[in-house]
Parts: sequence; C-alpha cells; structure tokens
Amino acid sequence: MSPYLHLVPRYYTFFEVRSLWLLLLIAAIRSLGSGVQTPAGNALLPEITPKIELSRINGLNQFISSALLLISPILSGLILGKLGIIFIFVVDLITATTGIILMSLVHVYGSENKITTHSAVLPGIWDGIKFTFSRQYLRNFMLFIMGAFILVAPSSQLSTLFVKRTFGSGVWRLTLNELLWTIGALLGSLYITTHKKLPNKIKLITVGFIGSGISFAVMGIPEPFWVYLLFMFFSGICMPIIQASANILIQENIPANKMGRVFSILQILSTGIYPIAMLVYGPLSDQIAIKYILIATGLLLILLGFIFNKRLLSLTDKLHELH
Repeated sequence: MSPYLHLVPRYYTFFEVRSLWLLLLIAAIRSLGSGVQTPAGNALLPEITPKIELSRINGLNQFISSALLLISPILSGLILGKLGIIFIFVVDLITATTGIILMSLVHVYGSENKITTHSAVLPGIWDGIKFTFSRQYLRNFMLFIMGAFILVAPSSQLSTLFVKRTFGSGVWRLTLNELLWTIGALLGSLYITTHKKLPNKIKLITVGFIGSGISFAVMGIPEPFWVYLLFMFFSGICMPIIQASANILIQENIPANKMGRVFSILQILSTGIYPIAMLVYGPLSDQIAIKYILIATGLLLILLGFIFNKRLLSLTDKLHELH
C-alpha cells in the first residue's frame, strides 16, 4: 500500500464541487479540444516529416493511439481503485499540461512564409467546405467516408451492449471485446509503419471497408464467442488502415494552406458523425436485435467498398484539381 494514501482525504478538500452538469461541461470542452487537436495534428505531420517517411509516421501515429487505448484503461483502473475518480482528472490535467509544454517546443521551419493571412473562424470553415465540395474527387471521397463511418457506428458504439445481451455480462467477456479490437488496431498500425510508401491508397481503403463489412456481418451471426472475438480482432486491423490511408491521401495531395480545413471536414464526417448516427441506431437497438443491425450494416459496407473503389479510381485524373 502506498505511504501517501493517508493523505488522500485531505486532498479531497480541494475538489469539493460535485456536479453532473460540470462534468458534462468538462467532457464537452475536452471534445471540442479534441476536435481541434486531431485535424491540426494531421495537418502538422507533413510540415515536420520528410515526404518519403510520411507513411511510416502516420502508421506510428496510429500505433501510439492504439497502444494508448490498450494502456489507458489499465492505468485508469489502478488509479480509480487506489485513489478514486478525482485523481483520474488530476492525472488528465497533468498529462494535458505536459503535452502542451512539449508541443510548445516544436518549431515548424518555414511555416511563417507559407501562411501570410489568417481567416476568421466561420469564414475559414466555410472556405474549407467550399474547397472540399467544389472538387469532384475530394467531394466523392468525403461522402464515401461519411457513409462508411455511419455504417461503422453500430459496431463501434453498440458492441459492448451486443456482447452483454448475446453472450452475457461477465467482465472478462467485455474486457476481451475491447482488448481484441485494440490488439488488431495495433497490428493494422504496424502494417502501415512497415511501408515507406503505401501502395494504391484507394485500394487499401477499399480493403479496409470490405474487411470491416465482412467482420461486422459475421459478428452478427449467432456463433461461439471466440468467433465473434476473432472477427472483432479483424475489424480492429482494418480501422487504422482506413484512417492512415485516408490521412496520407490528403497529406500528399492537399495544399498546406488548405490542409487543416480539409482535415476538419474529414474529422466531422468520420468520427463526428457517430453521435448523429447513434440517434438512429440507439433507439433502433431497443426495437430489433443488434445482430440484425450488424449484419445489415456489414453487408452495406461491403457494397459501399466496391462502389468506392470503382468510383474513386475512375476519378484519379481529377487529383490535379486538389492542388
């Protein structure tokens, strides 16, 4: 037992405010920060990375994110069990502060010459939307990404509920459900990291879509739990391949002064679409069995993958419009 545990009750006097609304406000602010941080980070990578190493660095970025998904719940559980939930927020504050300090030490050489004007927030957003949707290749790419992540939402957001309803609510089952997906994501990230230059990124994204669709459809078929876990693992492999390939495609083809705005649109149309999609899938899961939702969305994702590949490859000559 830690020799400092006897001090814990004294520290609680600094955190006497107990409010659900305050907790929700903190969550909203963190989400807002993440919404800015993620596209900004993706846009920053080409500025500090040699183009020849862009694929590997994106893979490494995905690998670190997946590793944190594996490590963070373990550390959080230890802190929660020993010290209580308040100290989860203390650690969050410390790590965020450390990240800010480290980022302040990063200097992008030559960036001062590339960006000479600054747009207001709303006009900047509108400019990003106009740039994205006025170019046929980019417009089609974004719409397919949005459609794919709408179909991914049930497996991402309802998998825990599905395991509980179908196989039982044992903690080990729920733990393996998360663990196998995360291990798969680590392997998918390693695949990207091993490539100095990715092959055809549209085909890679297509493989990711179709592989995810097959996994979701099989996960919905009543099978032994180990079969469900196996295809949850496969779906984990597919996700970083989709995300890293999409990021690299944008980083290699979008001008630096537009990249942050395009990544913002990508963020909204991918992960940002989840809450909107769950407004449908959530109530629907109380009306019909989740397995039917997984099978239907999986099959539709397979179909979308084939259409995506055919449509985007036919528009390859439009890539020059992005510059």
